[in-house]
This record gives sequence, C-alpha cells and structure tokens, in this order.
Amino acid sequence: MKNANITELLSKLVEIPSISSLDENQKDVLDSANYIAELFNEIGLNSKVTSSKNSKPAVLAQTETDPSKKTVLLYAHHDVQPVGDINKWDTDPFKPEIIDGRLFARGSGDNKAGVVTHYEVVKKLIDDVPVNIKIFIEGEEEIGSPFMAEFIEENKNDLEADVIVIADSGNIKSGVPTITTSLRGLVDGIIVVDQQMNPVHSGLGGGVVPDAFMVLSKIISSFHNEKGELLIDGLTPTDQDVYELSEEFVQNSLSSNGVNLFEMDSYSKRLWLEPALSILAIDAPPVEESVNLLIPKARAKVSLRLPPTEDPDHAMNMLHEHIKENTPWNANVEFIPEAKGKGVLVDPQKEFSTQLIKSFDKFWDNEVAFMGVGGSIPFANIFTEQFPNAEIVLVGAGDEEGNAHAPNESVNIEDIQRLIDSLADALSNY
Repeated sequence: MKNANITELLSKLVEIPSISSLDENQKDVLDSANYIAELFNEIGLNSKVTSSKNSKPAVLAQTETDPSKKTVLLYAHHDVQPVGDINKWDTDPFKPEIIDGRLFARGSGDNKAGVVTHYEVVKKLIDDVPVNIKIFIEGEEEIGSPFMAEFIEENKNDLEADVIVIADSGNIKSGVPTITTSLRGLVDGIIVVDQQMNPVHSGLGGGVVPDAFMVLSKIISSFHNEKGELLIDGLTPTDQDVYELSEEFVQNSLSSNGVNLFEMDSYSKRLWLEPALSILAIDAPPVEESVNLLIPKARAKVSLRLPPTEDPDHAMNMLHEHIKENTPWNANVEFIPEAKGKGVLVDPQKEFSTQLIKSFDKFWDNEVAFMGVGGSIPFANIFTEQFPNAEIVLVGAGDEEGNAHAPNESVNIEDIQRLIDSLADALSNY
C-alpha cells in the first residue's frame, strides 16, 4: 500500500494519548517520548529522553557531527490536546482510522505528523547525511511551553543550529505546499472587579449601585466597535503581503455552519497581521443557581493576539491603560498580567527556504503559498531570541480540514509524504 510506512508509524504514535495538560496522562507523555527516542536510535542517531527541572519529557537526537557541514535542527512536538466532548467525535480519538486518504485521531495533524515527517526525512538521508541533523521533539507545546526557555538554556549546545525547521504549521489547503511567514504574539491577563460590598438584594440595590457584572460588561464592550475592530490604542499592524483568504475558507477553518463574520477588507490581515482580543472566560454563577442578589465580584480572562512585529511589553501596557481608561463609575478594578510572548516574522527568501521552494516544485502539483498563522508557537519566538542568527522555516502537513484541537482531527497522508520528499530533497541540496 502506498504510504504504508507513514500510516503505520503515525497510527502507532497517535495510539499513545500523550495529553500534557492532564495529570492522568503524564505516564503517556513519557511513554510517547520513550517510543520516539527509540525510533531515532534504531536508525542510528544518538537519542535521549530528557527534561529540565520542570519541563515535560522531550526527545533530543542527532547524527554524527561534521564541523565542515551546516547544522539543521528539526522540531516538532509529541504532546496533544485533550479529547474534549467525546460525543462530537465520529471515530475513537485514539484508535486511528483512514477515511478518504486522511488519518483521523487526536494528535494526527497537531503534531505527530510533524514527528513522522522528521523521522522519515532522517531515515531517507541516513546513509549519506548531507548536513548535521539535530532533532528536538518537545513535550509541552500544548500547554504553552512554559519551561521552554529554561530547557533551551540547559541544552543550548544540543539545540544550536544554522537552520531550524518547525514542522508544526500547515498548508493553506490540502495539496498546496505552504511556508508560514508570520506568527502572532500574545499577551493575556485577568480583569478583576471587586465592588467591596456585601451581596445586595436586586430589589434594594438594582439601579442604585453598579454591581460587578455591570462594570465588567462595560469594560468588555469597550474593546470593539460595531465592525469588530479593536479599539485599544497604540497597537500597529504588521505590513506584509499574504495569501488572501476567502470567506468560504474562513468558514471551513472555523468548522462553522454559516456563522456571521465581520465585514472587512482582508480576512488574512485581520487573522495574521492585526491585533485581536478575545474574552476566554468569565467567572459567574450558573444561571440555574442564580438568586436575586447583586454580584460584588467578577473576573474575566482576556487574550490579546499581537501583530508579529508588536512588542509584547508595550502591548501589555496598552491593554492595561485601556482597561483603566474605560473603567466606569469609579469602580474598583484590577488588571493582573499573565502570559506574554513575541510574534515571529520569517523571511522566505533566505538560503534554505529558497531551496525548499525549489524542492516543493518537484513533488507538489501546486505552486507554493505563503501564509501567516493567527496563533503562536511558543518555541519559535523563544528560539529566535536564543539563536537570532538561525534561519527559521515553518512548514507542516496540516490543512483547513484538519480540525486541530477540535473533534475529528485528521491529516492528509499524501501531504505528509510530499512534505517528507521535499524536505529531504532540500537538505540534500542545501
């Protein structure tokens, strides 16, 4: 069967429920790392499972080092998201099934396809390795890589490279080879409203005192205008030419049933190059437990995606200032900053990327596309800070049908094969 090796290996990997965010799956995360390390050992690499003091198990491997050759680091991650609502899956999330050329399972596209890609690339080249190859398979990407900076600092010699290929992105469409040229940054935090009063009967205090929900709703409503445009001052979009997404594409990528989208000139720029704020959670009593009391305290978690060139410290300050300026009725409001990370802007005209584009032409039927990603890959911005001279290349086998993080996650097996062939060819000619 065509692509049988890829299918078999990916199937074995996704059968391990390596969910990094759940305590009950920590042994699975370790089992996943051990299995991957053994795979690379079997084809002749020096491989080990390791971690920093706090990080999840990761795999480091490398070929024999030749000082006369350039060094390429191949990155992917082996941890996966939780299943979510099992009733929304058409298949068992950890029993892979092939349907119309796609393998369905949790982690199939995000990001065990990346692990398979790097393994098969090395396997193809192992008898005549054209460059020094280092492998880094992370185990905590799905929880935001919280200890990645610590891990890199402790393993700097094992990670330093001229080029890093991150196989954790995807293609704009199945069958269209794609290089990701930007990732948005991120800041987030918690808005805390504390009106410092005892719960008051709504019949006694309603209309007289602003309760916490009233205050919080006014702040939240201040973030956007009627067009969905962000109203936080001081944030500058990134100027870059990008692939233009259609409304149909956006609807499909959202797995929506025709939800109304905001009107805008460019979905691509809004998703990839402009700031966007989301309300991720609100602390509130459930409706079924409601009583006739005004609520004195309320909280909301906010997440602000940043243009790739935006400074996260500046963005955090602007978010804080906006909240202060839009706090109504002299209410008692605190903003607690949490995570922050810088975006990444990639130049696809650098040496290895240029060669990879030529290799794409050999193995794909469509021309290469260039796209941004609205989310973040924590490792990417951490690595660019630690190794500023390294060329970053963002690719992957996922596509808009893949449902990463959602029920019925899948990946196109043929696209994995094409990516393997392209990367192996590019490394051979680099």
